[in-house]
Amino acid sequence: MATPRVAIAATNQPLPTDAIDLERQEEPQAAHLDGEDLGEVWAVLELEEKTRVRDRAVVSVLLHGLRASEASALDVSSWNGKILTVHRYKGQNVSEIPLSREARCHLKAYLEWRRHQGGAFEPMPESPMFLAQDPKSAGKRLGYKGLHRMVKKLGAIAGVENLHPHRFRHSFGTEVTKRGVDPLFGKELMGIKSDRVFERYTKGVFKQAAGEAYLKAIGESDEESATESQNSSVSDDSMGLN
Repeated sequence: MATPRVAIAATNQPLPTDAIDLERQEEPQAAHLDGEDLGEVWAVLELEEKTRVRDRAVVSVLLHGLRASEASALDVSSWNGKILTVHRYKGQNVSEIPLSREARCHLKAYLEWRRHQGGAFEPMPESPMFLAQDPKSAGKRLGYKGLHRMVKKLGAIAGVENLHPHRFRHSFGTEVTKRGVDPLFGKELMGIKSDRVFERYTKGVFKQAAGEAYLKAIGESDEESATESQNSSVSDDSMGLN
């Protein structure tokens, strides 16, 4: 039996949705700090300001992959002089994070400063690790919002756009990936269980590696290597990886 011409014509008609373009979702951009921006932040941290001893310690800890809420929740007893015990976000698990030599120095300097201040700043084991220093809240725990404001102010002074605590966490994820750390260990250090979530922190590294592989294949990688090496050394020093 022949197929009716009307039916054939109907099947060839465009669907009502054919002309509708679905909104394209932008790929998440790499949020880590490059060596130049990180260098600008540390230059500001070297300035003599009343909170700089604390701020250097805070940034050093954030550069070891902690979330802002986790850094704020630390107590003096969370650190044994080398290892930082971190109760992860929403109580998912507990991580033990070895701090770099530079980070240990900054944390020791801050706790020594607190001993010198005495009173509400005396670093008792049960007291918060990081304390507010403004007149209204002096001696109280540096909260999540206070930590965010501290980092945002650093970014404004350093001229680093959109600086927030999570960018330091991204920088740590990027660095451990560049260093060839097993992803299983990387996830443990950052308190991440999902491979998909961990990829958010490492995607930029793979894109960069792909670009470098292409330049090397066409013999143009040497002219980029000097600049890249100079920028990465700043990042390595900040995280104690050299």
